[in-house]
Amino acid sequence: MIVSFNFEMPNRSFGGWEIPAMTAALFLFTSPLALRACYGALPGPLVFFGVFLWVFAVSTLVQGWVILADVRHFFLVLVEAVLVCWASVNLLARERVGSVALWCFVGSSVARAVLPMVGVGRTSYAVWTGGERITAFGQNANFSAILLSAGLVTLLGLTYGKHGAPRWVRLLAWPMGALIGIAIVDTGSRGGLLALGAGLLAFVFTPAVSLKLRLRNTAVAALAIGLLTAAALHTAVMRNRFEATTETGSMAGREQLFPSLVDMFLEKPLAGWGPINNQYEVAARTTDMVKERRDAHNLLLELLTAEGLAGTVPFVIGLGGCVLAAWRGRASPYGVVPLTLVALFLAANLSTNLVAYKPLWWVLALALASGRLAARAGEARA
Repeated sequence: MIVSFNFEMPNRSFGGWEIPAMTAALFLFTSPLALRACYGALPGPLVFFGVFLWVFAVSTLVQGWVILADVRHFFLVLVEAVLVCWASVNLLARERVGSVALWCFVGSSVARAVLPMVGVGRTSYAVWTGGERITAFGQNANFSAILLSAGLVTLLGLTYGKHGAPRWVRLLAWPMGALIGIAIVDTGSRGGLLALGAGLLAFVFTPAVSLKLRLRNTAVAALAIGLLTAAALHTAVMRNRFEATTETGSMAGREQLFPSLVDMFLEKPLAGWGPINNQYEVAARTTDMVKERRDAHNLLLELLTAEGLAGTVPFVIGLGGCVLAAWRGRASPYGVVPLTLVALFLAANLSTNLVAYKPLWWVLALALASGRLAARAGEARA
């Protein structure tokens, strides 16, 4: 399932379900074979996410819907994502399982980065600012950049963000990271690059036993940020898109979208407009592009306009619990990896709505598992 995250094929979906959704379904169907190992403990934040799902269901009944099939599909994807999170928390609380899973994710990120370079699955399209955005298998360029960025910070976290990594593994991380970095820049995703910056900045919070080690990790993060910034400025598509933002304020339509979403929330702050309904409503209010339905491109604005404060508050409480667990989890065997991934996905959700995105929920599970492992280590020391 984790390996499949990087290999979405939107143009080849089966009955509306993409490959990661199908592998997640297979994972959930097999989880009863180890029922206690997968669902033996229910973390507190998942209770609040469950309340969020309940509000979602009630909202669809009270608000009605534009297209029932869209709402049903969205709800099933959300339920699947939360169940994946629940099972993953308990499995990732086993260090051996988590370490293998993280390295599998890194390996799939490297493979995904290399394939378009050798012409396999390469997808490119020109943009009005000039240059081409390159992805693979028809993937959304922003989602590709976010996942590849997650793979890069995971790689650095496993090699420099925790103790005990062999020197040859640390040296090998640089060419692997370079391949992923080139693929990130080729996507031309401004939000993806900024999210990567947030993840690398979180890297400086690596728990270090000495000042020398802390300075080394800070230097690694700074060097990675500097190299990626230089690469972005020397790539036409990325440079032109940043210049368009600074000179004209263009944010691919978000400059009209976000104010309209804020107005919608102020009109219905408690219960919102209803899931999916909010996307049709905001499309009718924005004129920068003709679309029947528009995504919020921001997690918080999506929650506020879809379920209002009734659904947003429990979701934010659950999310806060995951962030706190990631911070405490720096003392776990996973080191700073969960914190960097949480920081990256939080930054990504400022310009993208990933509420039903399974990699986000898997990262939240990793954060909760790291907090549990850190607590166990503390009890053992006591």
